[in-house]
Amino acid sequence: MSLLKRREFLLGNTPSHQAKANDLEAWNQGLPVLLKAQCLKSLASHNLNIKQTELLVGAILEEKDCDSILAKSPYAERLEPKFQSLGSVFNEGDRQEIEMVTFDVMDGDNIIAEDLWLKASWLSFNEDDASLRFRFSFGIDLEEDVAADPYRQQLGGELTDAVFPESAIITNNVELEKKLKKILGSDGVSFVERIIYFNAPNGGAYLHHDLERGHAGVVFAQLTGSTFWLALPKETLIEEIIHFSQTHSWPDSLTQEMKSEMDKLANNRSQLCAQLDSFSNDSLVHLINETEEFVQFLISRGHSITLEPGDVLLLPQATEETCCWHSVFCLGEEMGQALSFAIRAKV
Repeated sequence: MSLLKRREFLLGNTPSHQAKANDLEAWNQGLPVLLKAQCLKSLASHNLNIKQTELLVGAILEEKDCDSILAKSPYAERLEPKFQSLGSVFNEGDRQEIEMVTFDVMDGDNIIAEDLWLKASWLSFNEDDASLRFRFSFGIDLEEDVAADPYRQQLGGELTDAVFPESAIITNNVELEKKLKKILGSDGVSFVERIIYFNAPNGGAYLHHDLERGHAGVVFAQLTGSTFWLALPKETLIEEIIHFSQTHSWPDSLTQEMKSEMDKLANNRSQLCAQLDSFSNDSLVHLINETEEFVQFLISRGHSITLEPGDVLLLPQATEETCCWHSVFCLGEEMGQALSFAIRAKV
């Protein structure tokens, strides 16, 4: 068993036994699908790429400029001449953003696509959480309808490949592709809106979803380190919150005002659903992410998964009702690298 600690909150221990893994058919019910050791054989061949990425992360943690690093070997040779850096953009209004590097895509002297970007960001505001991610997309962040532009999505994937060649651990995995084609009911699969994660000790992600129009879900591959997950469909999460309210007292860390608010939400399903979607209700956020009682309750109900290097986790995200909400913890004392790619049927 390992201690669960995230953003200074102590949340008990991991279970002694892993819950039974779901099969591929569970995807359509919004359940997570664990593929043990799915990409384990590919890790050795990408060892140098993974080590290089660790050096990049180390430089970012030392406040080095990402754009300057990408202008040097080995990145420059992989980016040029197709991907032309336009330099860095810094959003002072976003405390989590570290740096955004923008690119034009070239064909000789011609620009064939504009405004692709790589954004490095912290995963939280906690000063003792070094977790970060590199996200690839295009256009105006959080406003662009990325699903409407599959061409730039494809180019964003190629940009990811150039900076992080270990992306092939997912994209060139023939057996994984067969399984994804099966669950998508498609002759092809596209890996889009890609993220490279580094979850650090005391870090991770609070319960959230990755629902986005046009995307079927997310494939997550653990490359180094270990992570612990809580993952369940939204409707099930709603049911579990209500069930918890009926079988447990509210944790002592909730103020009386917060307990009263949770009493009201637990008795009004539509309001509970709305507040969950808002990500801004302090009482609800605290209960489901920061209390040992609720985290251990979800574990006892069979909603936990542990990922080791080489494991792959599939997270369906097709509809608001069935999208798989998930929460992540770093296990151990080492920061771990992972790939997280949205998937869609190839158009």
